[in-house]
Amino acid sequence: MTARQAFIPPQLATLVETAPSGSAWIFEIKYDGYRLQAQLRDGNARLLTRRGKDWTDRFPELARRLGALPIVSATFDGEVVVLDASGRSRFSLLQQSLDAAHEQELTFFAFDLLYLDGKDLRDLPLVERRNRLERVLRKARATSRGPMRLGQQLHGTGPALLKTACRSGLEGIIGKRLDAAYTSGRGPAWIKVKCGHRQEFAVVGFTPPKGARAGIGSLLLAVNDKDGLRYAGRVGSGMPDDVLHRLAARLARLKRSGTPLHVRPAGIPGTVQWTAPRLVVEVAFTEWTGDGLLRHPVFQGIREDKLVSEVRREEPKLPRTTSRKPPTGAPEATVAGVRISHPDRVIFPKSGITKLELAEHFKRVAAVMLPHVAARPLSLVRCPEGSSSQCFFQKHWTGTRPPSIDTVDILQSDGKKHPHVVIHDVEGLVTLVQWGVVEIHPWGSRADDPERPDRIIFDLDPGPGVSWNDVKEATRGLHGLLEGLGLDSWLKTSGGKGLHVVVPIARRQSWDEASGFAQAVAEHMQAEFPERFISKSRKTARKGLIFVDWLRNTRGATAVAPWSTRARATAGVSAPIPWSALGRVTAGDEFTLLTIRAHPPRSDPWRDMLLSRQGLSQAMLRALGHPGR
Repeated sequence: MTARQAFIPPQLATLVETAPSGSAWIFEIKYDGYRLQAQLRDGNARLLTRRGKDWTDRFPELARRLGALPIVSATFDGEVVVLDASGRSRFSLLQQSLDAAHEQELTFFAFDLLYLDGKDLRDLPLVERRNRLERVLRKARATSRGPMRLGQQLHGTGPALLKTACRSGLEGIIGKRLDAAYTSGRGPAWIKVKCGHRQEFAVVGFTPPKGARAGIGSLLLAVNDKDGLRYAGRVGSGMPDDVLHRLAARLARLKRSGTPLHVRPAGIPGTVQWTAPRLVVEVAFTEWTGDGLLRHPVFQGIREDKLVSEVRREEPKLPRTTSRKPPTGAPEATVAGVRISHPDRVIFPKSGITKLELAEHFKRVAAVMLPHVAARPLSLVRCPEGSSSQCFFQKHWTGTRPPSIDTVDILQSDGKKHPHVVIHDVEGLVTLVQWGVVEIHPWGSRADDPERPDRIIFDLDPGPGVSWNDVKEATRGLHGLLEGLGLDSWLKTSGGKGLHVVVPIARRQSWDEASGFAQAVAEHMQAEFPERFISKSRKTARKGLIFVDWLRNTRGATAVAPWSTRARATAGVSAPIPWSALGRVTAGDEFTLLTIRAHPPRSDPWRDMLLSRQGLSQAMLRALGHPGR
């Protein structure tokens, strides 16, 4: 099997109240299953959830049948379902398929094609991706009874199709703009319209069973709001005995003494057993009551593919039917479902780039940027009035937190835990712009384990009198040194004066070990070429030298994210580039927001980085002349 394709975070649909009309949209059935990414390579299939978890082993027979298709190399976006006798997808049947006692025939409905024979198709408009998908499946002889089928396209206007879908007992329809590229995260180019109310909830407790009922009585449900988990009601119907027993067994391991809700609601019985919020379930209901509770809820199933942090009350938004850029003087605009106030405010005066254009930049590069910033603690450079006015560096989030932004509490040197910003999708990315963010600086570790870094970054920062050719030559030297140690590395411009070299590592080392290795590399370069390099941060000693900045790898230190703008007059962008392109780069700020907009990335030079699992060793330290430990 060839090298694995890196996981691509999926494009998500925004909930709207009404289906749009017009030729700009196509519509598809809203399937009732698990969203999966199917990566087919050389007779093998790999199935990934919407969070990137490998579920190939959970659907081994489906993976075997998909791998047998005559497709050499392709990545599909789709949904795995189980169809009932009438041909409708049923989530309850899919749940049973995960139980070894039930055997259900699984079908993967493919509705998008992201890669084909090594070529990235995401920048193509949907209409072209759809045409290629149809050709691939037709060539592969994917039939109406095979393991992979083409997602059904509906013909007609949005409102009429929704009525038909609801009368047929379907969950709803999905609308997609024909001219839109594939952009990871939630945005306005894909919308969903539901026939009824249905969404995911976090389970925060349960009541004991009464009478002949088995396992549990009802589940206590919650959604996230700006203060934490808020109570949303109870559900007891829709659960057969086998589901009740399975839920009881899982919840028994999650029991806790106090409520995980930020406010304990009135009317909760004293017999309730609170649980840690780890389980997500899907519930259908008729409406929300005035006090924010579910009316007539019915249990649909356990959502193994969803995180509690993703659970929020779904609020319908207006679909985008025209350009999002408002006329001159308009008070606001919308990008990726985020309201942008003061869209005409100039953020970069030298180039005239506005707040709206900055937001659109982050939406445009979200697919290649999110894998390196999502689910990581972030530090931010905020310039509320533009880069020429007062800017400030913010490590901790304060004040009101928008629903599209999470935080993670991390212990600091003062002995207290402070909240650090975490985003998950394009909506969170664009929300940062709305809040005045111009630069995004991720930690070198992830939010679920901030004490274990997974990348090391070297910032080659030229002092006065150093030519750009010297910077490039030094970067080649660092690349060669790392290769000699057995380490692959990736390159990007800094958006400022220098270049950044990034080394991904497995999450086995501590911050001290990672920074110790980075320091050993910098000191080795200084020792070998003292006339070219310096490993100390003193600015007064840098004249004519290149500072090999290894300090970015200490706990809490950060470096600017790939594809992030810089708070400088040139609107420079820290742009990933292949090593083969280093010779053509003319400056660290060669790539700007304007040049990236004129020539958007057609492929991701860092796409293989996420597959790297390399480690550090004592032998590497000894090779650098460092005694190690």
